[in-house]
Amino acid sequence: MLTLFMTLEDGLELIENYKKALEKFIETLPEQSVQLGTEMIKTLSMNSKNEIKNLEAIEKALKK
Repeated sequence: MLTLFMTLEDGLELIENYKKALEKFIETLPEQSVQLGTEMIKTLSMNSKNEIKNLEAIEKALKK
């Protein structure tokens, strides 16, 4: 049986890496505006920013 064990530090590092990936994604969205359209760009950007806020809330809770 395979069991996964993640330390708090591992979890926080995973969250930080995911946040960085989302931030990079947001940065590259304007370059894709021709293919995706402005409304899709706004939606993806807003969703990504909300996801970052959620990750920060989880991170804050884990650090308590």
